[in-house]
This record gives sequence, structure tokens and C-alpha cells, in this order.
Amino acid sequence: MKFSQKFLVYIFLVLSITIGVNIFSLKYFATEYFHEYLASIKQEVPDINFDLLTAFTNTKNLDDATIEEYKKILSDLSGISTSLEHFSANPGTYAPSVIDSLQKIGVNENSIEQVLFVKAIDSFFAGIFNFSFLHNTTPEGVFILKIIRSMFLVNILMIIIILMISGIWIRFSFRPIQSILRNLSNLILEKGYEQITYKKKDEFGALIDAINALNENLSQQQKIRSDLLSDLSHEIKTPITAIKCYLEGMDDGVIENSPKNYALLHKEINRLIDITNSIMEYEKLEQTARETLKIVPLDFMKIIQHLEEEYAPLLAKQDQKIICKSPKIPLICSLDEGKFIQLLHNIFSNFIKYAGTGKTLHITSMERQGKIYITFQDNGNGVERKEIEFIREKFYQVDKSRTSSRDRGIGIGLSIIEKIISLHKGALFIESDIGKGFCIKVYFPK
Repeated sequence: MKFSQKFLVYIFLVLSITIGVNIFSLKYFATEYFHEYLASIKQEVPDINFDLLTAFTNTKNLDDATIEEYKKILSDLSGISTSLEHFSANPGTYAPSVIDSLQKIGVNENSIEQVLFVKAIDSFFAGIFNFSFLHNTTPEGVFILKIIRSMFLVNILMIIIILMISGIWIRFSFRPIQSILRNLSNLILEKGYEQITYKKKDEFGALIDAINALNENLSQQQKIRSDLLSDLSHEIKTPITAIKCYLEGMDDGVIENSPKNYALLHKEINRLIDITNSIMEYEKLEQTARETLKIVPLDFMKIIQHLEEEYAPLLAKQDQKIICKSPKIPLICSLDEGKFIQLLHNIFSNFIKYAGTGKTLHITSMERQGKIYITFQDNGNGVERKEIEFIREKFYQVDKSRTSSRDRGIGIGLSIIEKIISLHKGALFIESDIGKGFCIKVYFPK
């Protein structure tokens, strides 16, 4: 569950529990204090003298004027009863009517206020924490005040518990952020980065995965830079040392100034030029804009077959083969011929260097949904699956034990391939694993 969803669930649970506790507490305290309220009411009501009540209600002993007066009082009491019924249903509308009826029978203002709680209600809504409207001398005031005090204490306790639980939950939930900040600080200060382990599939998990991937990429880039300096030093030092030895030998008369030795010197110098040209070639591609390409419709399979013939002698030395399966109907694709041939040179060179002796490169093509797909699949040694995401990086090299230092190059072949494909607004896909060969899939807009 994502953190945002957890937060919403937490808020919902807190509100639900708070409402539930308040309802339960109100019911509990109202029931608990109601018995005390009834007892206090009973204490204030005097004992009834039934003999006096019987004599009072016996109309035989009363004259007509007194009876009429009693009837009027009874009528007023009936009106008060009706007004009170309406007041209980709608206090705001019928409060003036009740007050008027009570005043007619001579009830004073203070008594009316105690009966109707008009001032009490006004005072309550004027300030929630102002309990001056409740008089401890009245049973109603004591009853309501006890309930409010108890509910107030319950809510204070609830707030303390919720704050404690929230603090623990927030501290636990945001613990990964502390690991992220600590590791990023170490990464910036170059103190070393430790992979952060986080198994939950939430926003923090995605962030940690991205940071771990970033660190792995940065580490790999650092390794590529270190390897590049080491390899360039070795690649440049080897021919320079050979040239120096030949020149010193010729100068001392140990080595003859023969055409054969001059050819060897020329070969070593060409190695230096090739290394320099490889780097310059990639940088030139980096600055190439699509507008500078000379894109024309090409039968690209014919170009592949022609280049295959050029590589025949090198393939024969390694007992390797290139099998090109052409479609029955020639496929035409808009390409820059020079850049496409450069792409093929890099693919064929990589196959000869890395696939191994006696291996075969299969080339197939097809058209689908307005795109031309070309697949280069060999049955060679392959590379580890974890290296696939890095082999496109310039100067990255896989296991150096697979080739001699003379044949290895400086690791920009696939970078050049990807750059050429990108200039044509195509895409490059690589599939490989140890012992399962190496597969390059490219597509170009037709």
C-alpha cells in the first residue's frame, strides 16, 4: 500500500475511533450520572400531604367565585403545557410564548430562566468553555457539568494517545528518509554508499530503488572512467614502446633498416591513429544533427550482403559465418548510407571479436506498422544480463579476458550504433546472457 493511501486510512481510523469513543463516553457518563440526578431531584421534592390535597381538590367546600378562579388557573396551566410541548419540538420559535404564559400566572423572571435555560443556551453557544450558565445548586446544572467535565477529560486523554501513536507511526514511516539522507551525504562526500534495503512497494520504495539505481550507475560510470584511463594508457603505451624499441634498435644497429621493420613501425603508428580516430569519430557523432544526414531510400539488405563479402577473409580466419535471410520482396528504408554502413561495421567487428571461433551471425528483416525491423542474432558467448544496461555506455567494456588487448578496442562500438539509430529516430534493443549468444534488434521508420 502506498504511503498516501496509508495516511488516508490512518486519518479515517483516528476520526472513527474519536467519534466512537465520544459516543460511548457520552452514553456511559449520561447513564452513570443520571441516577445521581434523579436522587437529587427526589431530595428537592417535598413529601405530598394527600389529606391536604384531597381537601384542596374537593369542590363541594368551594364557592362559585373560587371555582371560576381555579378554572382560569387550570386553563392557564393547560396553555403552558401546550406551549411547553411546542417548545420542546421547536425551542427557538415557541420560547416567547412559553415565557408569556409563565409571566401571566405570576412566575418571576429568574424562575423562568431556570426552567427554560434560555440564558444557559445563549451562554453555551457564546463560549464552549464558559460553564457559568450551569448552577451547581440545580440538579440539571450538576448533571450536565459532570458529563461535560468527564467528556473533556476523555478527549484530552484521547488527544494524548493519538499524538503518541502518531509520533511513533511517523517516526517509523519516515525512517527510510533518514537512510536516504545519510547515504546521499556519504555519496556526496565520497565516503562510500551502502545499498538501502526496503521491501515495501510504496512511494519510499520507488524513491529508494531510483537512488540505488543512480548510485549503481554512478559507480559504473566511475569504473568506466577508471578503466578508460587504464586502457588508453595501455593502448597508447604499447605501440609507443614498440616504436621506441625499433628506433633505438635501428639507431644502435641491432635492427636492420629493412622494409619489413618499416612496415612494423607503420603498423604501430596506425594503431595510435586508429585509437585517436575512434574517439574523434564518436565525438563527431555526438555533435551530428539529424538535418545533416543524407537520407535516401535504400535497399539495405543489399548493403548488408555487400559488406558481408568484404568481411569474408576475416570471418574465414575465425571459422565464422554471416547468414543473411532476405525477404522475397525487397524492403526499402530511408537511411543515411554512410552512417548505416558505419553501424554495420561496428556490429560485424563486435561479432568477430567477441562471439568466438566457429560462430554464426544470423541477420533477418521485416516490415511492420510502417517500421523496418532488423535483427542481428549470433550463437556466441554472450554477456551477463546485468551488463546489458551498461554496454551502451561509451568506453564500457565487458570481460577483458574474452579478447586480447590488441583486438579489444576502447568500448565505443555500441555507443556509436545507438547514436546512429537515434539520429534516424529509431530504437535499439539488446538481448543476451552467458552462453545464449548476443542479439541486437533495431528498427527504423520506413
